[in-house]
Amino acid sequence: MFQSTLTKLTYKLVFPLVLGMSLMACQSNKQNQHGAAHKSSMPSTQQDTLSYTKKVLKKISPYFSERDGAVDTTYIEISYPVFENPQMDTVIKSAILLEGESSIDQYADNFIEGYGNFIEENEVRYNLPWVKFTDVVVVFNSPQLMTLSNTTYEFSGGAHGNTFELIQVVDLENYRKLALNSFVAEDKMKEFTKIAEKFFRAEEGLTDTSSLEKDYFFEQGKFALSANYGILKEGLLLHYNQYEIKPYAAGTTSVIIPFDAFEALMTQTGKNYIKQLKAYYQ
Repeated sequence: MFQSTLTKLTYKLVFPLVLGMSLMACQSNKQNQHGAAHKSSMPSTQQDTLSYTKKVLKKISPYFSERDGAVDTTYIEISYPVFENPQMDTVIKSAILLEGESSIDQYADNFIEGYGNFIEENEVRYNLPWVKFTDVVVVFNSPQLMTLSNTTYEFSGGAHGNTFELIQVVDLENYRKLALNSFVAEDKMKEFTKIAEKFFRAEEGLTDTSSLEKDYFFEQGKFALSANYGILKEGLLLHYNQYEIKPYAAGTTSVIIPFDAFEALMTQTGKNYIKQLKAYYQ
């Protein structure tokens, strides 16, 4: 009865072999290959100095949809760097497993199973297949610091899919994620916000007195720092995702604040990091 219902709704249950289908590929990333693999909206930066492979995992739903002679199905694709150091791989996994999943396989399975549950529990005549892409890349690295970006696009019905990008800064000596206050002193954060706003306004083509209430989602029209930040060779990056401060159609916003612009506001730890970074790229 269950299978015939799916057939009537033009959904076909394929052989169990497809249920476990996963495609994996590895490629060398000793040189920067972000142009092809990185779907991030962040500014491009220098070549990688680390050696790693890029792994791609793809899983396909066993429920195929057929309409007007065209066959399609739900799938998920995850690409991420794999290092020889197991501690670094733990950092990479933490950048992907944001909802308590035990493994990247489970992360993929949850999406595929979610679509299957939707099909089983709802009588829909023409259902659009779902799709999810997760791409984790090394945006920047020096001997002391690494900036990682997880760009994920997901469509699971509705008017359009959604994309978000999560950025992490990692200390490579102890594999610890660094919060913004590792670089900017907590008691200097208000002053840093004012400096960041100047660069934001310049990036957006706004004057010092232009209102932020009409075209932005800042609370009470007051500029606020993004929780999404990264360290690049050029400076500190603030990244705002879709819907965060603008309508969906306006896309994302990225602002780079040169280190020299807020050096006086840095913690001693932050100064040490940036001093090492500058020395490395001289």
